[in-house]
This record gives sequence, structure tokens and C-alpha cells, in this order.
Amino acid sequence: MTEVLAQIEAASKDYPRAAAVAADLLRQAKMLFAGQLDHQINKHGPEFWRQAERLIGYSSALGGNPSQALMEYTLAYLKEQARYVKSGEYSNTDFDVVLRDVYDNPEVMQKFYLDGLMLTHAVWPIHFDMHHFFRREFLMRVPNEGVGAEYGFGHGLYLLDILTERGMTNARGFDISTYSVDFASRLLAHGGVDASRFQLELADVRRPFDVEDAAFSWAVFAEIIEHIPDPLFSLRELRRTMRAGAPLFATTVLHSNALDHIYQFADVEEVRTLVRSAGFEIGTERILRVRDYDANARDPSVDIALVCHAV
Repeated sequence: MTEVLAQIEAASKDYPRAAAVAADLLRQAKMLFAGQLDHQINKHGPEFWRQAERLIGYSSALGGNPSQALMEYTLAYLKEQARYVKSGEYSNTDFDVVLRDVYDNPEVMQKFYLDGLMLTHAVWPIHFDMHHFFRREFLMRVPNEGVGAEYGFGHGLYLLDILTERGMTNARGFDISTYSVDFASRLLAHGGVDASRFQLELADVRRPFDVEDAAFSWAVFAEIIEHIPDPLFSLRELRRTMRAGAPLFATTVLHSNALDHIYQFADVEEVRTLVRSAGFEIGTERILRVRDYDANARDPSVDIALVCHAV
């Protein structure tokens, strides 16, 4: 603990916002964040600090409270995951209940969900590594032209990275929550993306997509298929809207309960079969298990990140 505090103090000159939040997390919720921060600082060093400084800067600029959002989002997840470890079942099975209680609920979405989830891409080791995989393996495959799409964009961080790194591509984003549309719109504007390059709109991926065939030259379908009752239908609709050969970045989870997870996959092979059945070929993947980060962890969750292309 003393060593981590010293490392935070040493980083405060170059990464003042990230260091202040890290110190605040240790002060208020040491049991939740000491191990995560120790891992991030010692494993990733400056790369962690840069990502944390960037995302905390976004959060603060959009009027958020980074420390509070991270704590509330983490506690909400751990509460639901503890139920899963005990029962073997997710807390929710009805999407409409989740829509009411989460996506249409300002006390969740505006208070901590969107801000907290975005910030986990710096502080949670698995989400940090997943985002690194996205940047290393997917961004280079995005054509620097045409139009792509993200379904279920949530906070909008993936869209921001794509539109920043690929300055000639445009994007359409679809999400079921008005709060996501507002948050992501403000994030993209703050990130310097011209409003003419993106269009964010409401949509329900349980329904046929109101998009013509082969409209998109790339797509992101991250952290969404575990949230919907019929992921094969939605993935097939996604494939219909993509050009042959277009790259796709997709993620999901196993054995990972949350406020809004409803679809339980049995194993990684079930996910691979689902994606292939929808018309995609998997190019590369990253499997991220909590127990690989902490051999003593009781959390059985597994994150799966895939880079695919439409066939």
C-alpha cells in the first residue's frame, strides 16, 4: 500500500487528474481498488496513467465525479456478481425490466452507469486490456473511408477512438437509451469530432434494423449480446447491414452478472459458434479471465473480445 501511494505521488506531476482520483479511490474504497491500481501501475505504468488521465479528463469535462462513478459502478457489479456466485443464475432475465430499471432510469444512467463504465476502461485490468486489444487489433482494420456503425454504443468511447484515429470515416450509432445518446454526443463533441461525421439515434436491436443491406464498412457490437434475449437474431441483422469483408469488433462475457446482463453463455465455444452462425469469421480473439489476474479470486467471470469480418 505504501509503495502504491508513493507511485501515485510520483505520477501526480505528469498525470494530476489520474493521480488525484487514484488517491481518492484508495482513501475511500481501498478494499475495492488497491489490488487493481497496484496491477495497473506496475503492469502498465505510463500506458495506464495516460489512459486514466484521458478518461478522467473526459468524465470531469462532462460534469461527472470520476471517483464516485467508479465506486458506484464497481459496487453495483460486485453486488450482482455475488448473487451469481451463490445461485449460478443472473439476476435478470427480462429485457423490458432492465429497460425500465436501468436504461430508462436517470438515477442509474446519469448518476454512475455511463461514466463509471467508461472509466473502467482505465482502472479495471480486464477492461483496460480489452480496450488495448481493440486499439491494437481492430482500429487498424477500420477503413479510412465510408460509414461504419456501433450498436449499443453506451458511453461512446469506442466511437471516439475510431473517429479520432480514422479521420475520413463517418459513423452511425444506435442505442436504446436516451441517456446514452446524450452522453456519447457530448463525449464526441468534447473529443473534437465534427458533428457532421456522426449520427447517434435511438434503436432497439431486438427489432429488425432500419438500415439498408451492406450499408456499413465496419461495425462495433461490444458489451451487447449478453444484454439481449436473442443475440443470434441481432447478429444476423448486423451482418445484413455490413459489406462483405467488413471488420467487426465484438465482445461479451461468461459467468458475469450485472445490472443489465440477461443472456448466459455456457462457454467460449458457444460464443464462437453464435458469431460464425451469424455470418462472421473470427480472425483473432482475446480471452480475459478474472482468475488469470488473481489466482485467489472467487469471481468466475470471463470476458471475450473478438475481431471478425463479415463473410
